[in-house]
Amino acid sequence: MISTDGPSTKCEESRDAGKKRRQSPEMLHLMFAVSVWLVTGTTISSLNKWIFAVYNFRYPLLLSALHMLTAIVVDYGLIKCRVIRHRGVGEQDLTNSAKCKVFLLSLTFCASIAFGNVGLNYVQLSFAQMIYTTTPLFTLAISTLILGKQHHILKYTAMMPICLGASFSIMGEVQFDQTGCLFVFAATMLRGVKTIQQ
Repeated sequence: MISTDGPSTKCEESRDAGKKRRQSPEMLHLMFAVSVWLVTGTTISSLNKWIFAVYNFRYPLLLSALHMLTAIVVDYGLIKCRVIRHRGVGEQDLTNSAKCKVFLLSLTFCASIAFGNVGLNYVQLSFAQMIYTTTPLFTLAISTLILGKQHHILKYTAMMPICLGASFSIMGEVQFDQTGCLFVFAATMLRGVKTIQQ
């Protein structure tokens, strides 16, 4: 005797298996994209500092411009190779308001990289990394000041060990430079603004 649940259960199982098979390539694509982002994001500061230190390169804004140009060329290539899907025929263009927001976000991103590169001309990479760790605190403070958003006290409490560690590292820095410190703090503040804009 065949139960009435048998065939429907098998159909559901085959549907679930089909969904899992379809989700696997998407998940692999996502994992690959995140991995590439992490690897390139963590190495860019080291490469910039290496260029400044080894080759005595004194044009940090040119380096930032080359960074942006490279991103455009690579993105264009990825879109042409269909690694990244471009907007479909049925999809609408961004509204003017959305385009303005994207433009402001890109300006903030470019400015944060430019300030960071200028700062690396004056300070050590380790010093800059210590200041960059305070980005979450800047994000919380800016979202409170600009957006009027109230955060739980535990969020601020969690920032204390990070900021104390960064401040102790800054105090012990042998090659402290006030100009470089200001540029790196400006880059960190802009990173917080970028997070809020996103």
